Order: sequence, then structure tokens, then C-alpha cells
Amino acid sequence: MIGSQAGESARRNVRLAAAALFVFGAGVLGVAAWLRPDPRGMGTHQQLGAGPCGMLVSTGYPCPTCGMTTAFSYLLHGRLFRSLAAQPAGFVLACATIFVTGLSAVALVRGAMPMGRWLTRVSPFWLYFSLLMLILGGWAYKIIVGLADGSLPMAAVRL
Repeated sequence: MIGSQAGESARRNVRLAAAALFVFGAGVLGVAAWLRPDPRGMGTHQQLGAGPCGMLVSTGYPCPTCGMTTAFSYLLHGRLFRSLAAQPAGFVLACATIFVTGLSAVALVRGAMPMGRWLTRVSPFWLYFSLLMLILGGWAYKIIVGLADGSLPMAAVRL
């Protein structure tokens, strides 16, 4: 009897965590789908009332997250290649958000984490290191492409 209570408590905790993750992921994806992607490859976040990128305005070069919102929005509008071109790291993170939101929906229904054993074997160090490399790689891409096509550095930014 006590074992079944512990199991039920564990399932309830998984469902609560999955519900929180699902609501967050679905919210992010819903906002990305609602936004109109900026054709410049950055600046979509301004539709939410945020200002232009401070680093871009002050230096003429994009910050590590420039283009992330645009990449999410393009992906949710079914424009995969435009999403990838806007910000490769944003494309990967948007795909990961879709995947994790789907997994959380399954966990919410089942009361157990899909791929639970795999998730416990992932080292937090390697997860954070991979995320850092992804973001730095996306940033380098934005700068290299901007220098190659002549759009960087931006002298007077009017985002």
C-alpha cells in the first residue's frame, strides 16, 4: 500500500512538472506563431514592446541572441530555411522547444517521463556546454554572414 502511494505521488509530481513545462512551451510557441517574422532576420521581438538590441545599437554588431525570436517565428510559420538563416541557434532551440513541449504532453497524460532514463544520464555540464557552444556558434554565424554581405557593422541602427 505504501509503495503504491509513493508511486502515485511520483506520478502526480511528474504531471505537475510536465504541466508547467507544457504551459511554458506552448506559450512560447504560441507567441512565436502569433508574431510576424521580421524579414531582416532580427527585430521581431519589438512587436512585443521591447526595444531594439542594445548591443546592435551601441556597437553595430548583433548580440548572441539577435535573431532568436525571428527564428522561432519563422519556424512556427513553416519557413524552416528562413528560420535557420535568421539564427541557427534559434532554429535548434525552437525545434527543441517543440520536442520538449510534445514530451511534456505525453508525460502529462502518462504520469511518467518519456525517455526518463536517458534524461538522468545527461551531464548538466555537457548540457550547458553544448548550449553555450550552440549560442556562440549562432552568434559567430550572424557576424560572419553580416560581414560577408556588407550588412555589418550597422552605422545607424533603426530597428
